[in-house]
Formats: sequence, structure tokens, C-alpha cells
Amino acid sequence: MVIEHVAPATRLLEKRRQMREVQDALEATKREFALKEEGFKRREETIKNKDLDLQESLVRFSKFLQENDSKRTRAERKAADEIKIRLQKEVEIEELTRALADLKTRSEDAAERLARNVRYKEYLESVINASPEYEEIPEILLRHETLAATNADLLAEDKRLSARVESEKADLTAYSKRKQNESLGLNNEIARLKIELERASLRAADAARDRDVALAVVGQKTLDHGQVCMAADNIFIRCRRRSAVKYRAHTDPLEQLHVVGEFVSDMSEVVKLKDKR
Repeated sequence: MVIEHVAPATRLLEKRRQMREVQDALEATKREFALKEEGFKRREETIKNKDLDLQESLVRFSKFLQENDSKRTRAERKAADEIKIRLQKEVEIEELTRALADLKTRSEDAAERLARNVRYKEYLESVINASPEYEEIPEILLRHETLAATNADLLAEDKRLSARVESEKADLTAYSKRKQNESLGLNNEIARLKIELERASLRAADAARDRDVALAVVGQKTLDHGQVCMAADNIFIRCRRRSAVKYRAHTDPLEQLHVVGEFVSDMSEVVKLKDKR
């Protein structure tokens, strides 16, 4: 319906009618929503109740499981304790069996020793009857213990002395070896000194020869020097006698030869002058 061409009152009525329709539709929607909400609440309540029932069932089941676990644990612990006790009893039985076997073996050994010792007892009794030194078996046993202790002491002393002898032998061997090494060292030193002595003797012989040669050279030079000095002195005396110059009576060969040289020079000049004439 087109309301632009109708009267205002009609439009107002139409608007009100539309508003009522909208309001009715809104109310219907609210009622429907309320019904749905009520249904949801009932379903939620039902679900909550079911959840509570389920939780209670779970609690009861958990409690049941715990009780069963506790019973099972107690049963397992009891079974383990029984097994442990049984194993301990078995170990005790084995130990008692071994102890019984050991006692039986020891009893048999004791019986055998007793059977053997009967002969020793009879022998000791015969010793008492034959020897007035002993009156009872304990005296013989005490004497045996004394002799055994003395023998043990002697063996210990022998062992100690043997060890001491071995130690002294080792010391003697070490001393001999040390002295042998020292002797070897001294022999080497003596050999070295002999070589040094031979070398020194050779050097001394060489030095003696050099000294003899030097002495011979010095003697020859001394002889030559003496002969030269005598010759110079003779010539000096002859020149001094023949020279008109009054020379001093020199004793130094060099001075004498100097005078001889002057005399010979003067004589040479005289000869030259004579030849010129």
C-alpha cells in the first residue's frame, strides 16, 4: 500500500499498525527465544546432572580401583614377604646342611686323630714306664714344647745369622768391586803417569841435547871471542908500538880495533903519499 497519497491520519494509523506488527513480531521472537532459552536451561541442567552423576561414578570407580590396587599391593607385598622368608629359610637350610656336613667331617677327622693319638698315648706311657725322669704324660709334652720352642729360636737365630752372613757377603762383594774399580782407576792413572813420565823424559833429553848444543855454541863463541880479543890485543900492541901517536893502553877490544883501524888508515895515507913521490 502506498501511503504517500493518503491522509495523515491514515498514515499515522498505518504506522501504528506496522509498529504493532513489528512489536508483535518482536514479542513472538522474545517468546520463542524465551522458550529456547528455557529449553537450553533444562538441557544444561540435565547435562549438569548427568555430569555430576558421571563424576560421582568416576569417584566411585576411582575409589574402587584404589581399593583394588591397595588389595593387590598388600597381596603382592605379602607374596614378596613369603618368597623372601622362603628364600631365607632355604639359605638357612643350606647353611645348616653345610654346617652339619662340616661338623660330620670334623667329627670324622677328630675320630681319626683320636685313633692315631691312642698309639702316641701308648708310646708316651711306655716312655714313662721306661724312664724314671718323667712321671706323667704332660711332663713329656711340656718337655717337647720346650724343645720345640728352643728349636724354633735356634732356627730363627740361624735364619738371622744367615741373613747377616748374606748381608756381609753382599757388603764384601760390593767392597771388593769398589776396590777393584779403584785399583783399575789407579792402574790407569799409573799408566797415564808413566806415559807422562816418558814424555817428560823425552822432553828432558831433548832439552839436555839442546842445552849441550847451546853450551857447545857458547863455548865456541867464547873461544872465538877470546881468540879475536887476543888477536886484537896483539895487533893493537904492534900498532901502538909502530905508531907515532901515543894511544892509550885500551883493554876494550872495540877500542883496540878502532885504534888499529886508525893506524891502518894512517899507514895507507903514508903509502899513497910515498907512491906519489
